[in-house]
Amino acid sequence: MKSKHRRSFLALLRECWLDLVGKPGALPRENRSFNVVSLYMIALLAILIPLDFYLGLQDIAIALVVTEAMLITMFSLSRYRGLHRAGLHVYAIYSYLLLIVTYRYNGGSTGPALYFFLLTYQLLIAFTSSRLQWVWTVLHLLLPVSLLLMEYIHPAVIIDVYDSRSARFADLMTSVPIIVICTLAATSYLRKGYERERAAAEAHAKQIQQQNERIRLQNELLTKANREKIELISILGHDLRNPLSAIIGSLEILTKEDLPPDVTKKLKEDLLGAAHNTADLLNNLLAWVSGQIKGIRPLLTWVEPDMVIDRILAVQRFMAEKKGIAICLNIEKDIKVLSDAEMLEVIIRNLINNALKFTPQNGTITVSVMADRANKQCTISVRDDGVGMTDEDVKDIFNGHIQSTYGTESEKGVGLGLFLCRELTLRLNGKIWAESELGKGSAFSLALPLYDNGKAHGPSTPHWFERNEVPVSS
Repeated sequence: MKSKHRRSFLALLRECWLDLVGKPGALPRENRSFNVVSLYMIALLAILIPLDFYLGLQDIAIALVVTEAMLITMFSLSRYRGLHRAGLHVYAIYSYLLLIVTYRYNGGSTGPALYFFLLTYQLLIAFTSSRLQWVWTVLHLLLPVSLLLMEYIHPAVIIDVYDSRSARFADLMTSVPIIVICTLAATSYLRKGYERERAAAEAHAKQIQQQNERIRLQNELLTKANREKIELISILGHDLRNPLSAIIGSLEILTKEDLPPDVTKKLKEDLLGAAHNTADLLNNLLAWVSGQIKGIRPLLTWVEPDMVIDRILAVQRFMAEKKGIAICLNIEKDIKVLSDAEMLEVIIRNLINNALKFTPQNGTITVSVMADRANKQCTISVRDDGVGMTDEDVKDIFNGHIQSTYGTESEKGVGLGLFLCRELTLRLNGKIWAESELGKGSAFSLALPLYDNGKAHGPSTPHWFERNEVPVSS
């Protein structure tokens, strides 16, 4: 309890002190420094005045009373009017006059006047601007030396007002502690100010260092992103040019040559397949570019996955029939998920396209939609019995690594589709993961929250699960 009261008392004293000298953010440092000097001198004179009266030094005491009144006035003007510079100069001039009078009427070199010269010098040097410090230094060299020479040459000028030897010693013994205390207080104030400025400078330097580090990391990310975009544009240019050239060449043949019906049919099928692949590539590219330019913001509402899958298969069944691939559906009806219809269609279309690309002739693709009512989420899976992937490929499959890939019938891609699936899934507050075994096929699964009267259920934090983290529903 005592410790608590002591801390409260010290806090109150500190608050009162700040109110007197001015808070760091409210007044300039020079202004606050002058206020500190004034308060030190006011306190010093408040001790010396009754002491001088007690020792019989009435003339000196009266002069100090006048000085005290002047200091209080100057402090008030500085604290509440901001006239600290003019006040400091007046203080310096008046202190010299007062010390000269004190030297003459207070025992000369045998009195405390010379000690107070040193205290005044320290305060002026500590709290005035550097361009005036040489002025105070010269004056503090000339005045004491001149007074000592005057006393040496004309000793009668000095008036010894001490009634006894003990009075002189009492005056000196009280003056020295006062000077030491004032010196300590001024030094402590300056040191605290220095520590505050150093701490502020270090904090500022640390902040700049952190900003530089963030800028460096951002530059690295931008450089990497630009490099990847340049690589993507290069690959896309190559992968778009080849099928377009093939389409143009086939159309020229169909236009100029008289071909047998079976050859014409085969050529048209090849043309349609190349057009589908090119269209898929362009659709993914446009979706990715739109997200890069505008930012991908989903419009969440209720969506029926079976309806989305029906729309996709109405277009993709041709590719499946061409390769003799059977598409099996295992879809639970009356399921609604909270999603963006267009984004969900892009994700499922890419998963099915990917399965068609890497499933061989006469293979099987299974599309399933299952609801987990307990966890209030829906899992959409696309499983194939195609070429499969290694564990390393599974780990990297969604990272956006751009490179040309070829399906079982030389269908081309650049790896953009699965990366786009991951980006869109994250924005739909869902999960996407892959399982695969080389030579046995792959399964891609997507988990989304169920729709329940406008409330989302399911994962609260977007996450991408790697292989074996979550079992695939089938």
